[in-house]
Amino acid sequence: MSPTGVPAPDLPTLAKAVRAINQEFSLPELQRTVLRVIQEHTPAPYAALLGFHEARGWVIQCQTEGEHRALHELPTTVIHGARRTLEPVVLSEASQQAPYCDDVVVRAKGLRSVICWPLTHRGVQHGLLYLEHAHASHAFDGVLSVIELLAAQAAVALDNARVHQHLAEQSHAHEVSRREVSATRQYLQDFIDHSPAAIYLKDREGRYLMVNGRFETFYGLSRHQILGKKDSDLLPLENARPLMENDQQVMRSGTTHQFEEQLPFHDGVHTFISAKFPLRSAMGGIEGLCGVSTDITDRKRAEAALQRANEELEQRVAERTEQLHAAQQELLDRARHAGMAEIANSILHNMGNALTGITVSSTVLRERILGVPIASLGRAAALMTERSPEELVTFLTQDERGKQLPEYMSKLHTRLEEERQLLLEECNVLATKIEHATSVIATQQNYARARIRLSEKARLRDLLEDAVRLCAVGDHIDKILQREYCDEEPEFYDRHVIVQILVNFISNAKNAVRERPDNTQPRITLSVRQDPTQTAVAVSDNGVGFDASVKPRLFTHGFTTRAKGHGFGLHSSALSAQALGGRIEANSDGLGLGARFELILPRGSQNADQ
Repeated sequence: MSPTGVPAPDLPTLAKAVRAINQEFSLPELQRTVLRVIQEHTPAPYAALLGFHEARGWVIQCQTEGEHRALHELPTTVIHGARRTLEPVVLSEASQQAPYCDDVVVRAKGLRSVICWPLTHRGVQHGLLYLEHAHASHAFDGVLSVIELLAAQAAVALDNARVHQHLAEQSHAHEVSRREVSATRQYLQDFIDHSPAAIYLKDREGRYLMVNGRFETFYGLSRHQILGKKDSDLLPLENARPLMENDQQVMRSGTTHQFEEQLPFHDGVHTFISAKFPLRSAMGGIEGLCGVSTDITDRKRAEAALQRANEELEQRVAERTEQLHAAQQELLDRARHAGMAEIANSILHNMGNALTGITVSSTVLRERILGVPIASLGRAAALMTERSPEELVTFLTQDERGKQLPEYMSKLHTRLEEERQLLLEECNVLATKIEHATSVIATQQNYARARIRLSEKARLRDLLEDAVRLCAVGDHIDKILQREYCDEEPEFYDRHVIVQILVNFISNAKNAVRERPDNTQPRITLSVRQDPTQTAVAVSDNGVGFDASVKPRLFTHGFTTRAKGHGFGLHSSALSAQALGGRIEANSDGLGLGARFELILPRGSQNADQ
């Protein structure tokens, strides 16, 4: 009997306990049974089984019912000692036995009787059995042999349970694999049978080992009539010979080949594209081949019809080419005229603005002159001239009106001086507007002179400034312009055509910033960049922009995003840029986000002899 009063079990009782342990093969149930049996035959109030988990390390796998301890709540030094030495740690007075008495859990709980028994079988550790009696010393002295017997039997049972579990998992995995292989084989067979191509396997002698349903349809034979036969058994020799030669080529080379093969069937000769590759054994030897033949008869017939149609089309194209060249030249001429009309329309608009400004300034001058207080000055002068000098002195010093006359004259002087300054400022404004009008007229006269098309050396920044002058009369456009010019080398350009394009860019930018009502800081940026192969001039704005969906149509004749637009400005500009060997690129991040139009011209493409 143990010191706690628990009697030692007799032999039949132990045999029954061993049978209870050996009867369990389910690992969770076995762990619970082991703890139950051990606690029934020992005085341990608390028992636990510890095991090793690959991901989490050592964990409590099972413990006394109603307990929910974590691993750190058990004495670490006791568990580590048993795990490292594979020898049982038996403590009759744990709080006094070094080194375990220094364990944090032992000191905190005042543990007395503690056992940690390694569960080993055939040199493999299957876990640890932990028993604890916190309040009794030498609690397990009388049942150590029982604990040793049950621990050994538990280790054997745990080993058997894990083997049983491993075999069950392998059996399940094999069953799953068998089902997957069976399903995959059925899927493969369904795929082969329903493929629109003829699929077949042959051995090294050319005998058919497998064919699909499409192959049967082509040959008009059932599968059992084909298997084991050669091509020479199914086709005339002159048709079978090319097939057999292709097969031999694949097996000699050991690589995949593609052939165009023709076979006679009841509805005529069919053409096939056949991909053939060798079949190898596990040792790498070639045992036969697999072929996939696709009927391309309809495609061949379509190609022949297409070839005939192409020949007819080429003939028609040849007949229309000359007419197309003539029409293209006429279109270029019309586009150039349309561009000239665009410039003229812009000039007329700007000149109208300038003349309106001049008219407004002249009206303001007339109203200011009529408002000058000349009559008041005359009346003041009459008050002084109609009196003699003696009377004038008396009038100025004693008469109430006379006393106010000097102050009145001073205020009148101030008023006249203010009017004089306002008239001078309005005259300056009028002179500026007349100067702008004169400048644009001179620029327009320079570009409107009758001439033949000549290239002359110039810089794009200068042509851009000419275009600004043509567009800027009466608009105060300089207030919103920003310039970003590089150090540009001059090139030979057709000045008239380029200015025509740039006037269109600037006019569109002006309209874009005006048509955006929430644009409190309108901005138009002029830029020029140059690299060894090309020079580009761009006009950017922060106006209404355009949607990406309209970009492909921007240069189409008649297309416009403005209610009053005519839709030929950008079209004519694009044609002119192509005639110069360049191009126009347009970009916008979206509606309300501005736009950028850039003319890109190649360098050195024109020379002074043109």
